[in-house]
Amino acid sequence: MFRKICLGVAITGGAILVGGGLPMLAGFGIIGIKASSIAAGIQAGIGNVVAGSWFAIMTSLGMTGVFATTAAVGAIIGGGGLTGYLALEVSIYFML
Repeated sequence: MFRKICLGVAITGGAILVGGGLPMLAGFGIIGIKASSIAAGIQAGIGNVVAGSWFAIMTSLGMTGVFATTAAVGAIIGGGGLTGYLALEVSIYFML
């Protein structure tokens, strides 16, 4: 039972990590839109970004560090769950 919980926590943490990391990989960074990124290409196509649009919201979230924080929390949660799962697997394998 505990093994399944640990695995679930690891998967959840991984999902949180990806959810926070993907916008960063797309170019929504802490100092703004990264040059030559997907987000920069979208912004070039949009032209003037309207306040309150999805692009403005994503830029704001990136610059406030929400994506970086979310990715870090996901890594911590996922790492903890994976560590617990692997510890249980090793202890069962070696009959500890």
